[in-house]
Amino acid sequence: MNSDIPFWSCPTCQSLITLNNKVWCCENNHSFDLAKEGYVNLLLAHQKNSKEPGDNKAMVNARRAFLEQGHYQPLAETISQIFIQHVSTLENDSNKAFFDAGCGEGFYLNTVSQRAKSAQIDCVYSGIDISKNAVLKAAKKYPQNHFAVASTYHLPVQSTSQNAVLQIFAPSSELEIHRVLKEQGIWITVNPAANHLHQLKKALYDNPEQHKESQSLPIGFTLVEQQKLSFGLSLKTKADREHLLMMTPYYWTATEDKKLALIDNLQQVTTDFDIRLYQKI
Repeated sequence: MNSDIPFWSCPTCQSLITLNNKVWCCENNHSFDLAKEGYVNLLLAHQKNSKEPGDNKAMVNARRAFLEQGHYQPLAETISQIFIQHVSTLENDSNKAFFDAGCGEGFYLNTVSQRAKSAQIDCVYSGIDISKNAVLKAAKKYPQNHFAVASTYHLPVQSTSQNAVLQIFAPSSELEIHRVLKEQGIWITVNPAANHLHQLKKALYDNPEQHKESQSLPIGFTLVEQQKLSFGLSLKTKADREHLLMMTPYYWTATEDKKLALIDNLQQVTTDFDIRLYQKI
């Protein structure tokens, strides 16, 4: 466990929780056990929409296998650069904190923490996901960072405690993001741009639609920067193709024969990411 202390808050009463003998506890005696893998479950029963919300074990394993092949490394490096550039201007902040709202199995959070460490930035790194399968995998592999099972609509961290929040392909509450960010804190969002994985969709559907990009500005934020990141991927093995397919919602909607044909034949796909940097005002 990292010696740095995360800013977890009690999901019941929102007060700060502290770790004592492998139990996270608040001043009102609400307690949450530290799992042997190093994470804490802060998802309350009424915040669940199913018995096991979020990605299942097979989907989490597919994402871990795909990302560890380095396919999305350019995206991870771009996010890291944005964060490092921001915190390098914060000379008087000795309690820097980075939060991943929808961290999955921890790949992006780990990349950011490693790049920032190389840049000699001292920071606390925390992430949450509603999928217990994902958080368990993240905590086992990256024990230097902090992970909790929680909803992105109920962020279990203290108000004005984070310098940056990252959100990749995950729903969230902009009010919650605004609450947990420090003054002038940044919110990095990553969503599919118009042609993201177009070849994959074309293999699965007769009339694939382009992704529609949001034009709205979140309340309480200013848009500092928007950039598109696009790069091609060579999918050399069936395993690569299946892992990518399982990372997408199309895995659940496409027909079985179309999915099998894709896994057999798809060689090249193009990514298209919409990256936005918002700042709290």
